[in-house]
Amino acid sequence: MMNKNILVIDDEEDILEFVERVLRDEGYNVFKAKDAKQGLAILQSEKIDLILLDIMLPEIDGWQFMQMLKSEERLKKIPVAMLTARVDAYDKIIGLKEGAVDYICKPFTADQLLKRINDIFYYIEKNNL
Repeated sequence: MMNKNILVIDDEEDILEFVERVLRDEGYNVFKAKDAKQGLAILQSEKIDLILLDIMLPEIDGWQFMQMLKSEERLKKIPVAMLTARVDAYDKIIGLKEGAVDYICKPFTADQLLKRINDIFYYIEKNNL
């Protein structure tokens, strides 16, 4: 599990700090972005293994960001887990239809977050994705 690069895109500073601390303590490399543009800039320069993406972002929202990823050959295979306070079933269905590998609802604990992320990486490695 070590040396995986995770990009967290969320406009809430406290969420970014919390997720960064939890993941770094577990040995992950964490890149933080407060909006989609920052996230895209990081994706141009770093090899990212997983994106944790908030839906409600300024300017370019999470759905638009997912479509941008899909349109780029180099980026479209990066797994994306939605990280959001929007908990209704409709949003979950859209997220999964758009290709999200998971849907993590805020608020979440450190243990919940790590379990979901470890499960995602286990699934990817088991299935050679």
